[in-house]
Amino acid sequence: MDNVNRSPTKRPRGKPRGRHPHKRLSAPFVRSAPPGRHCDGNGLYLYVQKTGTRSWIQRLVIRGRKRELGLGSVELVSLAEAREAALANRKLA
Repeated sequence: MDNVNRSPTKRPRGKPRGRHPHKRLSAPFVRSAPPGRHCDGNGLYLYVQKTGTRSWIQRLVIRGRKRELGLGSVELVSLAEAREAALANRKLA
């Protein structure tokens, strides 16, 4: 038998990423988020640089390869628009 810990009580460490509809971003958080990547769910991320620049990034798998697609700046693309664009892109991918 291999050396893999299969205990049901063990949880993965680190920040959860990916599909977490219960932890969706809010408009006030988007305006005040600290630097880093913040997941909204379904591959949509808010990317905040150290300089304060905020942009929307979508992570997709296209033809078996992981890709990041820029959806635009937070100043130009609202949270609702970014969610709509992410959903449309996922349907195409």
